[in-house]
Amino acid sequence: MESVYNIKQVPTCEVNKLVHFINVHWKHNHSLAVSRELLNFQHLDKDKDCYNFFVAENKETGEYDALIGFIPVAQYDKDLAGNGDYWGAIWKIRDDIYNSELNTVAFFLWRSLFKLPYFHSYAAIGISDIARQIYKVSRIPVDYLRQYYLRNSRIKNYQIAFFPVGSQNGSAISDESYTLQLVHNVEWDKIAIKGEYAPFKTPLYFCHRFAEHPVYHYQFVEVRKNGILESVWAVRIMRVGDSSAFRIVDVLGKLPNACVKGQLLDILYQTGAEYMDFMNFGLPEETFTKMGFELLDLDGETIVPNYFEPFEQRNVKIEIAYKTKGDNYVAFKADSDQDRPNIL
Repeated sequence: MESVYNIKQVPTCEVNKLVHFINVHWKHNHSLAVSRELLNFQHLDKDKDCYNFFVAENKETGEYDALIGFIPVAQYDKDLAGNGDYWGAIWKIRDDIYNSELNTVAFFLWRSLFKLPYFHSYAAIGISDIARQIYKVSRIPVDYLRQYYLRNSRIKNYQIAFFPVGSQNGSAISDESYTLQLVHNVEWDKIAIKGEYAPFKTPLYFCHRFAEHPVYHYQFVEVRKNGILESVWAVRIMRVGDSSAFRIVDVLGKLPNACVKGQLLDILYQTGAEYMDFMNFGLPEETFTKMGFELLDLDGETIVPNYFEPFEQRNVKIEIAYKTKGDNYVAFKADSDQDRPNIL
């Protein structure tokens, strides 16, 4: 029996159909539906003249009945294409369509991601209940991002986070061979740092992904040991009223294997942020606690929020499903489609 669906990648000439699907069947006024600039930034493949979405197009109606989006790591540096690393994005089946084929076709759309050029790894961060069931049946590991934090004890009234009365940062002696400096601009063409964690990133990736973001303003922390640049951290400062949070969302290079709590606190005092946090999957807890961070107990009294658009003062578990041909996989807050605008 011939399929009622045509499986394809969305050509640029059908962008209005894509935007209509996102706006009607995923979320009304979703940021990708509202901003063509943001949609292009995240999903447009200029070389192939198409968008990085696979769709099930109904041959009878001409409409999309299901879709899955993806983001190649090479979206922000074409030289990374041969690494074959991909992130998942929107995955949706229309709620108003019922036929015997649609669920199977939607599953096929997802499986198509594993046939992308040079495929090596895939990860989806932020997982629906339905997706979790599919990953479980498909034996795709599901875990979650650990959230580490460092509070600014000079703040008297916390408006964003909540710290129990009497809680304090533990004392530690910082390694003075390290210097950490918050900067607004980085000379990316002069940086020779290589990616330390898979999927690997480059200075050009950081430039395109963060410095040239069409909506968000990112800042950067340059980390030097004995004057030599070892890593650059992408940072976004979140504001709620008169308060702010300092969120480290990605890392280029290697993290310090030493205590740098004093340097981190200096940045917190400089910015006046209530705290800084660092979300990660794949690296040992000791990597962060040694630097001076504490692991957030998601069920404990301390609250370090994750949702800011709109703001919700609660802890959130962010799950990750991943498939890789390598031994290690590392994810940060800005990977997949996590650090993108929800409200425009």
